Amino acid sequence: MKIKKFLVLFFLLLMFTGCSGIASKSLKESSLSFNYALQHAVGEQMLLNLVRLRYGENPIFLEVSSISSQYSFSGDLSASAQFQRNSESYGVGLGFSYAERPTFTFTPLQGEKFARRLLSPIPIDHLILLLNSGWRVDRVLRLCVQNINGIPNAPTASGPTPSEPPKYKKFLELTKKLELLRKRGEIKFTYIIKNNQTIPVFIFYGNSTPVREVKKMLGLKEARYYPVVGMEIKRSPSVIQIETRSLIGVLFYLAQGVQIPESDIKSGRVAVTEYKNGKIFSWKKVLGDIFNIYEAEKLPEDANIAIKFRGHWFYIKDSDISTKSTFILLQQLFALEASKGKGTSPILTLPIGD
Repeated sequence: MKIKKFLVLFFLLLMFTGCSGIASKSLKESSLSFNYALQHAVGEQMLLNLVRLRYGENPIFLEVSSISSQYSFSGDLSASAQFQRNSESYGVGLGFSYAERPTFTFTPLQGEKFARRLLSPIPIDHLILLLNSGWRVDRVLRLCVQNINGIPNAPTASGPTPSEPPKYKKFLELTKKLELLRKRGEIKFTYIIKNNQTIPVFIFYGNSTPVREVKKMLGLKEARYYPVVGMEIKRSPSVIQIETRSLIGVLFYLAQGVQIPESDIKSGRVAVTEYKNGKIFSWKKVLGDIFNIYEAEKLPEDANIAIKFRGHWFYIKDSDISTKSTFILLQQLFALEASKGKGTSPILTLPIGD
């Protein structure tokens, strides 16, 4: 009987230590799985909404408000013994079950929160923050800005697909020069303190040819710094006036980079942009170097993120580094706009007098 008691205790200990090990391992694995699942869910939702906008449909966004998981264990143990004249035999039965119940809670983005995040212009403070966060200047400005000192960046693309080609060439030239200045350390996007106020400014260093070209394009006179102002401030040669897009405007703008099946164009399911002679304008001229969403009838092997819509697959190529970078920037911008009203702290302030 002592042997029987020992076996019972041994298997009980084995069952509970085994369950503990499984729970610990499962918790680690499930947290990583949830992370991967959430990443794909957010990315696929963003891609789906871009395709929806290109097809003239209303985007719907869901926020994950909570993630939880419940674990349950159950076990049973049985023992038996048989006694014969010259021998004894024992039997032990062990069993347990484990179940995991993950729960995602989604909340629709709508009402006042929807309007604040999607429909209001991107604050200049957020623009300065992005310009100082390591992103290319031209990528940030092309997404977030539709006019700078009177130079348009396809402003008609901030809504449904326009019927006529946009104006954009001079803006692309300007932003490439600004990116060159950033690489050379000849421009800074920062804040100064003047009259007890914190003001966002552009500061140019030196008098190189690119610096002079940028100042000429922007119509600026010589100054130590140039305050960055919104459209509510009168434009002058001593300031840089910027009109930012709203977040929904950024989404509409990037939606023009969605490749549409020829059959959907011929059937009139999507709006197209045309020259006066009737030739279709290619939005690759505007977005081709930073954002492309491809389409295919079958899911391609080189898809990084893909969704199926109206019988076609729309996807980002895994080898398209520029598009993947823009897509990440879009998601960071979306998250940043969620903080509207909470205030953002300047990255750097410089006490500069008159």
